Amino acid sequence: MKTLFQIILLFPLFSISQTLTSTTNIDITKYWYQEPSGYKYPIKILIPNGDVPEEGFPVCILLHGNGGNGSGMINQFKNVLECHALVAPSGYLNSWNICGESSDAPDLEMVNELINHLQTYSNVNPNKIRILGSSNGSALANNVFITNKNPGIDIVCAIVSHLNEPQFHLGNFYATSSSTEPSNSYCGYDSLVDSLNNRKYLSISNENDPIIPYYGGTSVVGVDFLDAETAVHKIAMSQGFTGDKITNGTTISSPEITEYSYLSGNVVHIKGDAEHGTNSSQKDYINAFFTDCDAGLSYNDVVEEILSVFPNPTKDKLTINTTQKPKEIRVFSTSGVLLLKSHSKILNISGLTNGFYILEFEFENKIIQKQIIKQ
Repeated sequence: MKTLFQIILLFPLFSISQTLTSTTNIDITKYWYQEPSGYKYPIKILIPNGDVPEEGFPVCILLHGNGGNGSGMINQFKNVLECHALVAPSGYLNSWNICGESSDAPDLEMVNELINHLQTYSNVNPNKIRILGSSNGSALANNVFITNKNPGIDIVCAIVSHLNEPQFHLGNFYATSSSTEPSNSYCGYDSLVDSLNNRKYLSISNENDPIIPYYGGTSVVGVDFLDAETAVHKIAMSQGFTGDKITNGTTISSPEITEYSYLSGNVVHIKGDAEHGTNSSQKDYINAFFTDCDAGLSYNDVVEEILSVFPNPTKDKLTINTTQKPKEIRVFSTSGVLLLKSHSKILNISGLTNGFYILEFEFENKIIQKQIIKQ
């Protein structure tokens, strides 16, 4: 009996000490009326090359659009989120159950279980679990944002599918209490939900999207949508913002995109014209929004403790306050091209084109990066 008890105690330690690799087999099987014998979600994984950061790799769970798959999402984002461990499941019938899709699978349960499982690996940072979804997968990412209470989820990114009316109506966020049903009011989203208020959120939508209406209303996917700019304002309010909706965004980058930024850049909407997809500027913005991957660095704690940069956005000069003197200050494009070097606490970037950049500080024992925006 004593031996059995010791084995039971040791088992969680063995599971926690496992390392996530590109060949790890994650078994998540769900059962429902379409698959009474069970459906095992195919899950593709890609781990970055190089040393594991001191606190583990940040992980991004990639959720494909209707008709897509996990492999396609990894191919699409492996050069955008290079320092992340990428984990990409494939939905039943290559879709996710939001309202009127072919699949009625319990996909939200699957994602919740996947998050909990990923947090047990020794080379994963359990406090940097990110969710990025595109189209149908974006709707699932929004459901995760609304319903999941795991504090390890720190970023959610919704691409070409902002909040729909089942998810937000009558002034509140909602989830399904049982199953989705297109014939029911708001597709069965009838359970009032209060979202966690400590997450970053990025929404990307396009004015000329032929599938998801940017300005809200009916759609070809069977649900009505909020206006994209109203949707991100509702998200910002859930994270503590108390002001009015931003009506005039900031035009940046080339190809041109418009930024609507709340809460010091923690909740952002990007408007573009890439139809039902993303252009290079939007992908660059995703890269910058997710960039905090320096090895051995607890990014948020260190940045708040030792430096501040203002004004950001700026038209010309940045003022840098630090409690430690950096050995060098560098400005990179989001694709990694070195543009400027400086040792001054007043940095003039007036010669750069409008857009977003990575400001890098080299200290004696660490490197810190911050996103800056040139207007």
